[in-house]
Amino acid sequence: MQANDCEALYNLGMVAQQTGDFQEAEKLLSQAAQVQPDSVKTWFSLGNLRQVQGQLPEAESAYKQAIALRPDAAPIYNNLGYTLQQQGKFDEAVACYQKALEVQPNCTEADVNLGNALHTQGKLSPEKQAHYAQLNYKLGCGRKNAGDLNTAEAYFHSSLELNPNYSEVYIALGGIYQTQKKFSEAAAAFREGLKQMNPHYAKAVEASEESKIPQQIPVTPLIALGEVIVGNHSFPTIPTVADGTGKRPFWSVVVTVYNRIDYLLECLASVLAQWQGEEQMEIIVMDDAGRTPVFEVVNSIGQGIIHYYRNFENLGLPGNWNAGLALTRGRWIHLLHDDDYILPGFYSRLQESLEECSDSVGAAFTGYQNINETGKVIFHQQVYGEQRGIANNWLQRIGVSNSLNMPAVVIRRDVHEQLGVYHPELIYTSDWEVYKRIAAVYDWWYEPEILARYRRHDNNVTSELLLTGKQMISIRRAIEISESYFPPEHSAQITAQSRSHHFLYCLQYALIPLEAGNLAGAWQVLQEALKIDRSTEAVAKLFAWLQQDEAALLRNEITSKLFLEDV
Repeated sequence: MQANDCEALYNLGMVAQQTGDFQEAEKLLSQAAQVQPDSVKTWFSLGNLRQVQGQLPEAESAYKQAIALRPDAAPIYNNLGYTLQQQGKFDEAVACYQKALEVQPNCTEADVNLGNALHTQGKLSPEKQAHYAQLNYKLGCGRKNAGDLNTAEAYFHSSLELNPNYSEVYIALGGIYQTQKKFSEAAAAFREGLKQMNPHYAKAVEASEESKIPQQIPVTPLIALGEVIVGNHSFPTIPTVADGTGKRPFWSVVVTVYNRIDYLLECLASVLAQWQGEEQMEIIVMDDAGRTPVFEVVNSIGQGIIHYYRNFENLGLPGNWNAGLALTRGRWIHLLHDDDYILPGFYSRLQESLEECSDSVGAAFTGYQNINETGKVIFHQQVYGEQRGIANNWLQRIGVSNSLNMPAVVIRRDVHEQLGVYHPELIYTSDWEVYKRIAAVYDWWYEPEILARYRRHDNNVTSELLLTGKQMISIRRAIEISESYFPPEHSAQITAQSRSHHFLYCLQYALIPLEAGNLAGAWQVLQEALKIDRSTEAVAKLFAWLQQDEAALLRNEITSKLFLEDV
């Protein structure tokens, strides 16, 4: 309607840039600048577009046009300085950064860029180098969290130029390379960061490299699992640790993996950063006969420390967990998925508490966060707030629903020896069922600080089971099993509350397969919901739920099935 509408041209240009069509973006922004030559944002955006593409003289020209129109804008001076610096015009770049700081004294990016330019010229003192290394790291983390990985990487490299021994920067770089699926570069960055931050790790890696012993891929040894009856149900159990095998470590960390390496290095690095030697911790990686090879990935940062095993055949998730538990020698066991990780202080904080606890404590958990594919926190959980100690009324709480995620939980090994390990049929809820089984006999210790992270993404078991509705079958079976071993005085009440809670849970999550076009999955969720809770109150809630527009397809499916049954 208005071919020369400057605002429309500018906005179209920005959309083109954001979608990667730089040629179209250049055309539209240039046209906008011709229509309205006094538009500061258009010239500034043109400069940014050209800088990203490495068109430095053209970017310089656009920035200077913007400054002529707005001589008090610190971000424009900063970006012009960076463009000049990339062209080797350091004196002009320094002058631009100083002007930006004169206009806006708290402009951190200009301050950092000034420090980097002075360092390149050899004009920065050692004290200032440490200061600017920290600022580069801080800005890099900010850009990484914003999803701007290229700029974050540039800041991290600048930080390392100023301080080559900055271990946290190497770890952050490893995370970027992992996201970019540059696994060799990620391993190298993680390894260097771990060597600098953990002397135990550095010593073990050096010894392994000097030995030059070729590594073989070990097959998981066959360890016969026993059987234990708890309530009315049978569970597999692991054998006790044989006498005479030497001093047992306090921790056994078991990482399970199957056909996925996208986040494995970050997971292992988070554990290795806290590894205090084999007398304190053993680390085991269990590969469940996946097609994707993980041996080299594990060895790239864990050779000489991590014990890798590959199952002869696929055991499934609970089976792989149980095989790993059977191999452990530690007094306390920590199970991790390959896409989760822990935060600094996880093992030291828990060990300090657990060493002082009585034998009545059979398991412990910390606060935790859920993160998405990019590492952004999407949920956090501190079940008892800041009240550190034995969890009060824990059976009544965990018996109703699972408020934990596995990376936040540790379990004493002899508890597994006594009460058994994970039920092989419960793909989704085997962890919750174990937690209930232990809570029926033992106390649980609670450490309030957030020390673990669980990753939610489309390629995990939970997401797959939600789409198919199979998750609800596992929930129902876990409720039925635990009803038999809860203390008689509490069993009926806890079970009734759990059934009511998970009926509503089913209604909530039935929309996930429905929105994905999986009508069969949604139908299965509703069928399981009524198996979980058949009370009149539940049926009334179901009819009310079916009235919403989102459930129209399911209403039609139910009507169709009823009609066919009548016929």
